[in-house]
Amino acid sequence: MTNWEHMSALVGGIPDLRAARCKGRADLFEATVAVRRIDGGSSRNEVNAARVAALRLCAACTALEQCRAWLATLRPTRRPRGVVAGQVITSTGLPLGTRTMSTAGAVAADGADS
Repeated sequence: MTNWEHMSALVGGIPDLRAARCKGRADLFEATVAVRRIDGGSSRNEVNAARVAALRLCAACTALEQCRAWLATLRPTRRPRGVVAGQVITSTGLPLGTRTMSTAGAVAADGADS
């Protein structure tokens, strides 16, 4: 599989949400992903501020229901991280605050998701 075929397969299922308020705001939404950084990257306060701003955009978005429907079609391992469809998606692929028996231990050990 060529790089283009691989990329095409990855983005092929993303819906065309022309009215989405996140359009053109990739920097903001990428800043909502909590990662452990040793290079002086985003602090917890910066991540939280980005999440608040992104969640506000989602709350007022006319494409929110379509976006949530798309997110629900993805397996947790295929979901984007950070703020997506008005929710904070963690490294487990589940919304922040969602715990299952299989993820409770992993999330507890992963301080980057809080």
